[in-house]
Amino acid sequence: MELLKKRIEDTQFLNLIRDMLEAGYVEDWQYHKTYSGTPQGGIVSPILANIYLHEFDEFMEKKKQEFDRGKERRRPTEYRNTTFYLQYYRKRIDKLKGDLDPETHTQIQRYEQKIRELSKKQKSLPASDPLDPNFRRLFYVRYADDYLIGIIGNKKEAESLFKEVKTFLNNRLKLEISEEKSGIHHAKEGTSFLGYVVQNYTSEHITTVHSPVYTRVGAATRRNMRERLQLRVPQRRLSEFCQRKGYGNYETLRPSHKPIWLQMDDEEILLGYNAEMRGIANYYALASGVKKGLQKLMYLAEYSFLATLANKHDSTISKMTSKLRQGRDLVVTTHGKEGKPKRYTLFKLRNWTPSPQKAEVDKQPTLGTQLRFSRNSLQQRLEANICEFCGKEGGYFESHHVNKLKNVQGKEGWKQIMIARKRKTLILCIECHDKLHAGKLSYRPKKF
Repeated sequence: MELLKKRIEDTQFLNLIRDMLEAGYVEDWQYHKTYSGTPQGGIVSPILANIYLHEFDEFMEKKKQEFDRGKERRRPTEYRNTTFYLQYYRKRIDKLKGDLDPETHTQIQRYEQKIRELSKKQKSLPASDPLDPNFRRLFYVRYADDYLIGIIGNKKEAESLFKEVKTFLNNRLKLEISEEKSGIHHAKEGTSFLGYVVQNYTSEHITTVHSPVYTRVGAATRRNMRERLQLRVPQRRLSEFCQRKGYGNYETLRPSHKPIWLQMDDEEILLGYNAEMRGIANYYALASGVKKGLQKLMYLAEYSFLATLANKHDSTISKMTSKLRQGRDLVVTTHGKEGKPKRYTLFKLRNWTPSPQKAEVDKQPTLGTQLRFSRNSLQQRLEANICEFCGKEGGYFESHHVNKLKNVQGKEGWKQIMIARKRKTLILCIECHDKLHAGKLSYRPKKF
């Protein structure tokens, strides 16, 4: 509030913001008082966080001005000497061209061989000194309360800056740094930021360049990338996502079906998988090599989809694949009220083009977007002889009733089903019904 008073003089407006900060918050349908900070999900929380951390932004801008030094890195002596002789031999070839003397032709061949040797050597040398003490840079980026600081410098400078930042946050803003998420990492090792891995990447691949400039010795070659900062897809996050969604075992590539989706229509199951796969793909649209990084997860998601349909129709994955295969796609076909066929295609990375400029990287699909449940009659559901939670077939089934849908509060899978389908009833086997009343019915992906 003291920071707001610096630029805002309206007392009533300040009191309104204070009331919002003290309003408390609701978690799992339980009210909690606010004792410090801004409530998560509050209307004013994001803007107030940015206002509060603006002091930190100004501090980092000042540190950047103090830290930056030099215009460019110096060239190593060996690299400069190699480049000099390359230019020397190329000029000698230019002078000797046009001379028809056999000795001159032999001399040109020797120069060309020297150029090839020096060019190969040059590509193995660093073009600049990464430890140049006269060149330093500081980079800073912040998103909400997550920030990343990068420096071009030595480890001692990084440790000194880390202590200064920690002292400023503790003493000036009264904020504590998360010890688990904070630390000093080498650029080649990389670090996590907003779900991505930020690290330096060097490609050893040599590219052939065809240009009129290199007509002396034919096509030239050059290195692709040296120590370039990139965003990468973290495999650990994908493994956690795969486990959370119930696709199967990420390490062994063993897919599993989703028992909680067995009572949905085929197109609803497909749309649910599409929403999850497209959501994770759009989130990582900014990453380099995103398609290659997501390939393993998409494979598991596809076979989890087939396993879910196979389990629902008492079939096998291979049979479901043959049934749904249309060209290179998996397609579920339904018919509308007028009998017109409608096709639903399973999401594939090859049909998806990363578009970072338009990607809604912060938008998470809601349950309503993922699942479009149909509502059949209670009699039809009972006669189906299938548990709507675990997928068990045959036996004795019971119907669980609630008085009002607003009383179904929580994050358990069976509650999400009732809320999404707008049902007050749920058909369960005896075992699941007993677990529900005991408070133990909560869906967890199967572990292998």
